[in-house]
Amino acid sequence: MLKPDGMPQSPRLRFRLPKLSDAAFYQSLMSDPDYIRFIADRGITSIEAARAYIDEKVLPGFEENEGVGLWIIAEKDSDDPVGLCGLVVRDGLDMPDLGYAFHKDHRGKGYAQEAAKAIIAFARSELGLSQLCAITHPENARSSALLMKIGFQPNGQKSLPKIEGIADYFVADLQSLS
Repeated sequence: MLKPDGMPQSPRLRFRLPKLSDAAFYQSLMSDPDYIRFIADRGITSIEAARAYIDEKVLPGFEENEGVGLWIIAEKDSDDPVGLCGLVVRDGLDMPDLGYAFHKDHRGKGYAQEAAKAIIAFARSELGLSQLCAITHPENARSSALLMKIGFQPNGQKSLPKIEGIADYFVADLQSLS
């Protein structure tokens, strides 16, 4: 991947790098039962654990993956974090994976779709990518429906290193998406 010059853009949302001061948001998001069920249990049960996760995993990930990762998504009007969205480089996948997670208080507002479309446009224009993939928990019907709504096609299932169980696998041809 090429290192991006800017950040993804969308009408209502601002993308930014995570900061240690986002620890309370990470702790709240990552301790949500839906996050644990559909994404992973990262053991983030305190602000201190969240701060360590940001410092030891999230920020180094941006460095290792040439400036991409899961950005903090904030409302432009309030600057309050509402979720995470971006590109994940995973062992076992041939292309970057579109990832997202939104806080329970901000679901159902169209933010995931808006953020995902911004990532697709960014991946195509800034990174020169022609394809992206996405994985979901097989029981996460809302996430699967969103992926298909924005142009991803189901492409079987995958068992990936560092992920327990099987994930539904989706692929999008970025050149055919608007």
